[in-house]
Amino acid sequence: MWLTLGVVLIAVVAAGATALFLTRGWDGRPVEGDVAITVRLSGPDGGQPAAAALDQTLKILTSRMKELDLARPTVTAIGAETLLVTAARGDTERVKALLVPGNLTFRRVLGSTSGQPGDGCGPDPQERTDRAAALASARAKLGPVYDAAAAVRDPSTPAATALTGFDALTCAEIAALPHTMQYAVPAVTCTMLNQRPPGALDDSAGATACDRAGEAKYLLDTAKVVGADLADAETKIDQGAWTVNLRFTGSGQPKWTALTTEIVDAGQGTEGQVAVALDNIVIVAPAITAVIPGDAVISGNLGRAEAEELTALIGNGVLPLRLVIASVETVR
Repeated sequence: MWLTLGVVLIAVVAAGATALFLTRGWDGRPVEGDVAITVRLSGPDGGQPAAAALDQTLKILTSRMKELDLARPTVTAIGAETLLVTAARGDTERVKALLVPGNLTFRRVLGSTSGQPGDGCGPDPQERTDRAAALASARAKLGPVYDAAAAVRDPSTPAATALTGFDALTCAEIAALPHTMQYAVPAVTCTMLNQRPPGALDDSAGATACDRAGEAKYLLDTAKVVGADLADAETKIDQGAWTVNLRFTGSGQPKWTALTTEIVDAGQGTEGQVAVALDNIVIVAPAITAVIPGDAVISGNLGRAEAEELTALIGNGVLPLRLVIASVETVR
């Protein structure tokens, strides 16, 4: 198998369709023991990727991997719907962390509740990207529970805590539920929400998302600032703490200032929060106590590796294609 892939790899390199960046003493090819991740590609609608989107995906992934200074990284297009990504075995988890859209959004927090422990959701057998079809399937599985859940608004009420049956839903079906239901139903756990397919949050609509640890669930407003509003991201260390500093574009800066103004005005003397969400997960949700006319800083117990990964993800643009890891193998 790997002999065949090696021949394909060399052929693709010769055609100029592989994004490689060589390090001193390395010939650009995977070595025995490296990790090889096969990734399936599809368009946002589930269809075949467009050539321009494939090219952009290769460029973004190359930039992300280069920025993290991984050992022996390659990303190769095999046809129009498959990528082969390789790197040193020790960099496996860092490579996986880069195979996500990288869509950064800033949203006002409308409500928060504690995250509920529980099982996750299962993969969707059909890998559906059609939300309407996934929602119809979820409604059929839940039956009358769905209508009862739609009437709930407060997750702390007995009516909310009595709802069951959501553990039978796939991750695609969980993602298709109305965001208010995701928030108000404790049986929709943070584990489930964090396992939703990448890109489950709609920038133009409200959303529900949890923090990485699954300890807090947030009801969120529409995205008022998005990744396209960023000019660049930079990893820094400030008084011993690692941060990611974000600089906005000329058109993005007024949006950020307006968002902080909205939060301060809505607080009426109390602290409001802004959630910084990467794809489906809230990275941080700091309190906003004053209008911020300048840049934004992501901080809060970030380690160096985590800060560098965030910078690599959000500083190189959002992937235009949907990526699904099909296999993780060892080069032999």
